[in-house]
Amino acid sequence: MTSAELIQAFKFGMDKFDSFGLPNFQDDEILLMLNQAQDRFVKQRYGETNTKKFGFEEIQKRTEDIKNIVKPITLIPNPNVPDNINPNAQFVDLPSDYWINIFDRALITYHNCYGIQTPDECYIKPITHEEYSGSIRNPYTKPYDGKVLRMMVDGKIELIHSSDVTITGYKLRYLRQPVRITSIVTCELSDMVHQEVVNEAIKIGLEGIEAKRLQTFVPGIENTEE
Repeated sequence: MTSAELIQAFKFGMDKFDSFGLPNFQDDEILLMLNQAQDRFVKQRYGETNTKKFGFEEIQKRTEDIKNIVKPITLIPNPNVPDNINPNAQFVDLPSDYWINIFDRALITYHNCYGIQTPDECYIKPITHEEYSGSIRNPYTKPYDGKVLRMMVDGKIELIHSSDVTITGYKLRYLRQPVRITSIVTCELSDMVHQEVVNEAIKIGLEGIEAKRLQTFVPGIENTEE
């Protein structure tokens, strides 16, 4: 759908509730709700906060729904600085459009048992600051040449590696935030989900008016979510 068609579909859906004396939403208000709906839709499809309880890669339709905003990138970590939590930690600046982490790996080099510098790709374990002290001292949870620890700090990734490892890159696959819907820019998600985004926007509109009216609308669209 074009932006104009999305707005028209929203108005058509709202027209079903004329008996409730609903207000006439202006186009800029509808665009705001469409953007809120688009964000909510992606979060539902990515995780399991939906009626089907599937993540986005568990069934083909969910993969198709948000494939346009899946983005791969390889980043170079910054050198260790005093702000790092550990002498073997490095920050990685995330892309400006970063939203949700799907998959990551550390590209490393280390000396193998023959003393040869060897490139490899290793697992990254996300931890919290509360878990850090215990993890870094525990021989079973601390980083080694097959594992790097990861924390989030001020919108950046902090990678903590072992002393015999050099991180050469950070391989990331993530969801970027969808481009905002405007009067000239339409929803960039798959065409097949545009009506579902409109339905979600209608729910948001009804939520803002009165919860009771929402109850008459939700049962009709829940069965369409896949």
